[in-house]
Amino acid sequence: MRFLLVFFCCLELVAFSSEAQPKAKSAETRQLLNFDKDWKFILNPDEAKIKSQPESLSWRSLNLPHDWSIEGSYSETNGDWQSGYLPAGIGYYQKKFNITDEQLEKQVSIVFDGVYLNSEVWLNGHFLGKRPNGYIGFTYNLNKYLKKGENEITVKVDHSKPLSGRWYTGSGIYRHVWLKVTDPVYVNDRDLQIQSDVDEKNAKVSINLNILSEQAKATSSTLKIDILNPEGKIVKSTTNNISLKSGQNSQNYVFDIISAKLWSIEHPYLYKVKFSISTKGKVVDEYSLNFGIRKIEFSGEWGFKLNGENTKIKGVCLHQDAGLFGVAVPDEVLFGRLKQLKFMGTNAIRTSHHPFPPEFFNMCDSLGMMVMDEAFDGWEVAKAADDYGNYFDEWWKQDLTDLVLRDRNHPSVIMWSIGNEVRKPTVETQTKLIDLIHQLDPGRPVTQGGVDPTRGMKGDEAITNLDVKGFNGDGEEIGVYEKYHNAFPNVPMIGTEVPHTYQTRGVYRTKTNWRRRDFPAPWEINSKQAGKMGGLAEKVFPIEDLSKEEVFPEEQTTKYYNDFKFIDIPNFQPWSGNLFYQSSYDNATVRSSARKAWQHTLELPYVIGQFRWTAYDYLGETNQWPSRMANFGVIDICGFPKDHYYLYQSLWTDKPMVHMLPHWTHPGKEGVVIPMVVYTNCDEVNLHLNGKDLGTKPYLGEQLVWDIPYQPGELVVTGFKGGKLVAKEIVKTAGKPAKIQISTTEKSMTADGKDVLLCEITITDEQGVPVPQASPLLSFKISGSGKIKGTDNGDPLDLTDYTSSKRRAFKSKCLVVIQSTEELGNIVLEASGEALPTTSLKIEVK
Repeated sequence: MRFLLVFFCCLELVAFSSEAQPKAKSAETRQLLNFDKDWKFILNPDEAKIKSQPESLSWRSLNLPHDWSIEGSYSETNGDWQSGYLPAGIGYYQKKFNITDEQLEKQVSIVFDGVYLNSEVWLNGHFLGKRPNGYIGFTYNLNKYLKKGENEITVKVDHSKPLSGRWYTGSGIYRHVWLKVTDPVYVNDRDLQIQSDVDEKNAKVSINLNILSEQAKATSSTLKIDILNPEGKIVKSTTNNISLKSGQNSQNYVFDIISAKLWSIEHPYLYKVKFSISTKGKVVDEYSLNFGIRKIEFSGEWGFKLNGENTKIKGVCLHQDAGLFGVAVPDEVLFGRLKQLKFMGTNAIRTSHHPFPPEFFNMCDSLGMMVMDEAFDGWEVAKAADDYGNYFDEWWKQDLTDLVLRDRNHPSVIMWSIGNEVRKPTVETQTKLIDLIHQLDPGRPVTQGGVDPTRGMKGDEAITNLDVKGFNGDGEEIGVYEKYHNAFPNVPMIGTEVPHTYQTRGVYRTKTNWRRRDFPAPWEINSKQAGKMGGLAEKVFPIEDLSKEEVFPEEQTTKYYNDFKFIDIPNFQPWSGNLFYQSSYDNATVRSSARKAWQHTLELPYVIGQFRWTAYDYLGETNQWPSRMANFGVIDICGFPKDHYYLYQSLWTDKPMVHMLPHWTHPGKEGVVIPMVVYTNCDEVNLHLNGKDLGTKPYLGEQLVWDIPYQPGELVVTGFKGGKLVAKEIVKTAGKPAKIQISTTEKSMTADGKDVLLCEITITDEQGVPVPQASPLLSFKISGSGKIKGTDNGDPLDLTDYTSSKRRAFKSKCLVVIQSTEELGNIVLEASGEALPTTSLKIEVK
């Protein structure tokens, strides 16, 4: 995959491995074989024929990962506003594969990184097991039913009850699948634990491992352990003769690392530990794992320290879907998103609200991105009718154990979260979750987002059982942090979901909009709170209007787009016109502006930091039909940054920057005063319009605002530090739409059938200036060694199928994703539109 946005190229970062484990060097040691290719799939089949007459069914050939819901069409009859109006159902997957005589003598397992949801698996007609959780991976040993030659895996995915989440969940085998082959004597990577104790410059590394022997008799073997630095040089090594009984064999080793290199946000230094087991002079198993050495500390007085340095968490909450990919997100797309967030200044991710794929943690390790690893959304009581709460009692211990054992060796993971705004929680359940994590991983704290049952679900009457107290929306309210800290000064605190601000790319309103009053959420409408602030007015941080009268009254939503036509939205309430699009000024929110929430966090040393809701727009949790997504992201669903992206850059980074908003193309508003806002981290900023100096303003932590009577032309903003020019941005008035611009960072792809290229489409005038309000219907055509994977534009009210080769531009932009085939050659992408000349892009596939 090639990354769309130019600033991805500005970051030189350590490469990551998308595999859960490295591949073995020879057939004599373990193999981890990618099992994604050449599956068959059928949706909603006659299930009686799956076993009796599978050949009579209309199977479709595909490669994994696969999300069938994202391939469907939006309909008000599909699910609800939470799940996102895309189809669910029951899907079957089958794959034939061959096993050799040599492999039959090994231990063979199949590893699923994630199947949504209620999966059942058979090998050669024999049932292997069922897992209801759609987010945690699982493994089945195949030896009992494996045979030489052709074998067949069948997987049933039951998502027939679509109300299974409070967001878009997707459907299918949407993560990687692996075939794992080991000798009967092997390192059990599931039980491996690496811990480090840092003392100034030196570290003590403890390694606890379990060697499994599937042989009936005791075996004499040799275990060699090497610790290597990133250059491959061995820094510590030990070789030991060991006697292995049948079953589990625990081994414990301690290594002193002198002048250890520490893993940090700026320098994510990774060591590698390599295990080698030999029997009778022959290497029978090799396994290696990256790990980092770092020290984390938490305090109710001073917050959080990483390697002894006080550090504020600049975090974002992240859902796992990625627009037109659904939840079957290519590794490189996920990696690109994390790099984009890193460039914004983000240093931490909250995995909202479930386990993320294994490769995510490898990426975060390599990027220096910290992680709050979240296990569950709710507990015993379902929050959506058909969600995991229906299975919690039976499966919580298995699933939580699998999560902690899988992720505890990643240096990026700094804390665990056991829930989010849990419905009807109990102290008993919270306690058993905390206790299990402390047993499996005593070195990290446990937190929880929102409702904390040890406080009676409101107020501050009792101290929390949690190691770190988490605050969701109430953390945005005046005095909440201070009141809790005064009552319990020894408890560390963090904003697990702070703040909740909204914005739609390219939309601006100068009057402050509060959600409850101006664009209420479905639950606020249902509870009769909508249209007024009620008791919230005294709790929120005030946001001044940018003008007395609304400058952009035309920014009202009255229609949505589907089947290539506009359809009226019934408007029955005073807030209806504001409901689906929100302002890109920092003035559309629940309780606080983004900048005020961060200022408040900085003012309080005992608040560890915050995780804003959210990083990207995400599918589901909509403002009811016909909206398809939530507008919380600082980046839209296509990956196009909104103005909030640059707001956070100004707050979270040191590299000098300036950013102006809104655009400067407002035909018909000549002479109307436009509030021009500048975000910066410079000492002072100067603004010019058409060569006229509009003045210089010092940056004192607040956004800078110039009220400018509109006239077409050129705005130039310059930023200064220490009197020196260090940053500059130019915004020009656009003419009429005249060209289609296609932007990518690469002109070649890999002929592997899975490489994807993101193409940013922009409507410009004759001079190449983007036309902010341009929204022509565009058609895309491809020839050669590729296909159109999908299209999107970031518009919450555009319900066009993602697989369509036609797409309207939204606020001048849309996205086309190309996927390569396995054939060498070229791809030509053509883009054409209403009264616009055809544009083409040639891509080499090699």
